[in-house]
Amino acid sequence: MKGIERQSKGTDGLAGSAASANGGDAPAVHDAAAIDQVRDLLFGGAQRSIESNLAGLRDEMQASLKQMQVDFANEIAAVQAKVAELERDTEQRRLTSLKDIGAAISELGAAISGLGSGRTGR
Repeated sequence: MKGIERQSKGTDGLAGSAASANGGDAPAVHDAAAIDQVRDLLFGGAQRSIESNLAGLRDEMQASLKQMQVDFANEIAAVQAKVAELERDTEQRRLTSLKDIGAAISELGAAISGLGSGRTGR
């Protein structure tokens, strides 16, 4: 009968500690379980709160990272569009410059021809 009473007292975790401290033969497993229960009672709320806060921070960081990736992709697209626009403008200016140079060369050729024909006529 006493063994059954000890086992029933040992289920609450604290009686097993008292029995082993008084020289009883409760297993060390019950002592560890009792210590874990006491630790959970003392620090469990704080630990759950910290874990909850960390989970919230992790979610916020992941959301921020995703938003930064979207923003970065948008910025890259804007830079690529600007580069393409600058390439088109540069090509257009190059073609305009070539036309202007060709026209200037033609005018210079005409002026030189006009000078050369003026000398032969004298």
